[in-house]
Formats: sequence, structure tokens, C-alpha cells
Amino acid sequence: MAEKYGKKARELMVKEMKDVFSGNKGFVFSSIENVKASEIDVLRKRMRRSGSKYLVVKNRLACRALEDAGIEGLSDTVREKKTLGIGVIEEDPVRVARLMMEFARECKGFEVSKGYFEGRLIEKDRIKELSELPGREQLIAMAIGMMNAPVANFVGVLSSILKSLLYALNALKEKKEGK
Repeated sequence: MAEKYGKKARELMVKEMKDVFSGNKGFVFSSIENVKASEIDVLRKRMRRSGSKYLVVKNRLACRALEDAGIEGLSDTVREKKTLGIGVIEEDPVRVARLMMEFARECKGFEVSKGYFEGRLIEKDRIKELSELPGREQLIAMAIGMMNAPVANFVGVLSSILKSLLYALNALKEKKEGK
């Protein structure tokens, strides 16, 4: 595909990919050798709904963009594939990893390989572990629940003391009325 475009067009593509690599929190590479375009469109829609994006690029352009962005250690991964899929992490890395791993289970030709997040390389097994973590919203809900639990327990203890006092006063009242 890169042969069809002129030198200027390829330079623009590399510059755009360099901006993607350096301007986001990270990305996850995938192999899409035997995947239909309609299946990739399904993944793109899911990624777009989650606030991320999924790109398909030629390996040579991605390799040049990685070099220009100063990211090392991924050139071997990029060179072994002809066409490369890139899940861009804009906000939540767990959501991107989860979407890509779910799609890998659904689609036989799709395979997640490596990733890069906040200056560190991520291997496939770490991406799988990341996909199994709870999402950002769920973690926030869990933290709020944990912060709320001591207050709720304290209120429960105070209400039980008040109930005990009320029962004792009612029993005293009934005893005095009985005399």
C-alpha cells in the first residue's frame, strides 16, 4: 500500500503515526493477518464507544514512526507482521486491553502481541492480566464503598445504642404503669 503513495504522503503518514505514539498514554499492538475488514470495523466501533481508537497501518510506516518518536524495543514486533493493528490508549488502559483481548477470543485471526504504556513495554501476558482488572469506574466505586463502610458501621452502632436505651426506657415506663 505504501508503494502506491508518493514520498510526501508516506512522510505525512509517518508524522501522523509519530504524533499518535508520542501524544497518547500508550498503545497495544495486534496482528490482523487473517481478519476481515468488517470484523475490524466492529472492533473500531467498540473502541470508539469506549473513548479510544484502533488503527491499521503498514509495518514499515509504524517502524519509522516509532523511531521518530524515540520508542525502542518494539521494532522487532512491528517487523514480524505485514499489517499491524494498534489500539491507542487515550484514557483507560484496562478498557483498551479488555476490548482487544475479548476481540481476540471472538476472532480467530486476531492476536494481541505487545504494548507500550507510560514509557514501559508491556508483554502479552501482562496485557492479559491488565484486561482482567476491574475498570476505572468499578475501582472508584469500590474505593468509595470502602470509605463509606466505617461511617455506615459507626451509624449502625450508634443506632443500636439508641434502640437499647429506648427499649430500656419503655420497659421502665411499663413497669411504673403496672404498679
